[in-house]
Amino acid sequence: MRKGFLPRLAATGLKNNRQTYLPYWLTCAGTVMMFYNMCALTFHTSTIKSSNLSTLMSIGIGVTAIFAVIFLFYTNSFVIKRRKKEFGLYNILGLEKKHIGVTMLFESLYVYLGSMILGLGLGVLFNKLVTLILYRILDFDPNFGFEVSSQSIVYTVVLFAGIAVLNLLFNLLQVRLANPIQLLRDNSAGEKEPKAKWISALAGALTLGAGYWIALTIASPLDAFGMFFVAVILVIIGTYLLFTAGSIIFLKLLRKNKKYYYKPAHFTTISGMIYRMKQNAAGLASICILSTAVLVMISTTVSMFVGIDDLLHTRFPQEIDISATYLPGANFDRDALLSYVEGTVSEAGRQVENMEVSTSLTISTQRKGNAFVSGSDADVSSAIHLLVFLSKDDYYALSGEHVSVGAGEIYALGNVFDGKEAKEWDSIDILGCSFRLAGTGGASPEIGTYTAYLAEICYLVVDELDTAAPVAAAAKELYGESYDSFTCHIAFDTDGTQEEKMELAGQLKEIRNLEFPGAEKITFSGRELSRTSFFDTYGGLFFLGIFLGALFLMATVLIIYYKQIVEGYDDKERFSIMQKVGMSRQEVKQTVRTQVVIVFFIPLLTAVVHIAAAFPILTKLLYLLNLQNELLFLVCTICTVLVFALIYSIVYSMTAKTYYKIVYRRM
Repeated sequence: MRKGFLPRLAATGLKNNRQTYLPYWLTCAGTVMMFYNMCALTFHTSTIKSSNLSTLMSIGIGVTAIFAVIFLFYTNSFVIKRRKKEFGLYNILGLEKKHIGVTMLFESLYVYLGSMILGLGLGVLFNKLVTLILYRILDFDPNFGFEVSSQSIVYTVVLFAGIAVLNLLFNLLQVRLANPIQLLRDNSAGEKEPKAKWISALAGALTLGAGYWIALTIASPLDAFGMFFVAVILVIIGTYLLFTAGSIIFLKLLRKNKKYYYKPAHFTTISGMIYRMKQNAAGLASICILSTAVLVMISTTVSMFVGIDDLLHTRFPQEIDISATYLPGANFDRDALLSYVEGTVSEAGRQVENMEVSTSLTISTQRKGNAFVSGSDADVSSAIHLLVFLSKDDYYALSGEHVSVGAGEIYALGNVFDGKEAKEWDSIDILGCSFRLAGTGGASPEIGTYTAYLAEICYLVVDELDTAAPVAAAAKELYGESYDSFTCHIAFDTDGTQEEKMELAGQLKEIRNLEFPGAEKITFSGRELSRTSFFDTYGGLFFLGIFLGALFLMATVLIIYYKQIVEGYDDKERFSIMQKVGMSRQEVKQTVRTQVVIVFFIPLLTAVVHIAAAFPILTKLLYLLNLQNELLFLVCTICTVLVFALIYSIVYSMTAKTYYKIVYRRM
């Protein structure tokens, strides 16, 4: 064999199959560009200064890397399917399989080098633009310097080299295990009518129904946090099973309806779609899942970023929150702390507004019947309940409601005490301390410190806070020293501009370094001082959602494109035969268009159904992230769906042209 023949053969093969390889090569380059940019943002010095943002970008690297491995391996299967016939012909013409393997090695090398050169070039070129976009979202001061991240280049080269090797090994295995006749006939394999797989379809319906049931019926935000990924897995499994098995059964049931089936338009459309769904159901299911992922990521992250003021007001009902912890029996002077705060506000020229002062005892427990116990004594599935003891005077000051509660009694508020089971309780037991239940229901106060807790909050009103001292002692014995402390909360708003409020918050922040008689620890939190960290977190999530959404959208477009090419070559001969047996050219074209439109938009419609079913559980997850504005989330979701549908339709119109050119070329 002449020297250099196989490298030239590989180059010729790529050139002759450019309709297949060009989109794959461009997609590899695009994925390289996006992975490099994600790494460069993570390793950028300004990004590292924000721990929240750095963590989010690190998560983005992991997600992008996993996605690149799965997606490029998946799309490679489309490419090798189109080449099998050609490799079989090489084998028949005299090339040994080792020669074909060397040819495939050079093809992989050309694609890898080309995608790395283009991808890294675009990554370096657009990195500054991507960085400035992130800085604009986060309101950072722009840095107009230019830098190339060598660490990001190394990560990118190594990752995509591994992916290239993985794809090459898969391709070699496909050719190695098949004989030349199988390779030549591979594209026409599977022309037998698909069987109706009732068990798979039933399993798909049950798993999808179970996922929907979890999403629609989940009541607690904490339960939503634990069950969300279970629902996601069930919906993914159900989607694949219903696309691959359920669609075939549905079409066959339509075919059994003779009045409907035996009409020219229905006859050709249904019979053709049966074969389409057999060959392309997995691809359609992948498009549906990717579309759903794009809708979920973008709608949730946009909602959190747009509603960042709502998030701050939910997390901090008052602008400033000061907490002082002290032990039972300590001679702590709440009035002295309050006087210091009011004096500092007055010296700054500001006025106190909407002040709320309370003292509480907080215990973390789990419920077992009408008993609140430590984790070791609770049921495995029991949720965490945060018990907040308040005196009836402080409760009145916070809520404006009087409750009747005597010595040794508790008046309880929270979701736990609103159920039918709790209505029958005469008493409750807390860490071995028994209290008579004086009543349930009423307005739960908003104490800003507790809005950040991922737990079910229950407010327990007692006559005097000393009534809870036995519970504090029991908590100390079970959990350690830090669990028997009372906490004094001082929360309020102030007048003035945002800059003046920031200045005051900075002064009050120093209270953490002061000592008050009886106080163990003093903490400070403020809405304006937390705004920057909120922007870092939710702005980073917004950027990550848009970034990954664009990556997933690119994957969706490529899968759609390859699906159209594969279907075009598979359908070309079939529609040509239909024309030869009597159908007019116009009837064939109408059948083609009907099938393409129906099959193409099924994933989009299913994705919209998925996002509609997921809306309740997503709302509760956002509740845990302090976004309680359901209307805002609904509007953002609808806008995201409409924009995505528009992009999806544009992709359809572009890729359908490729399909029609293939099908109509010889008709």
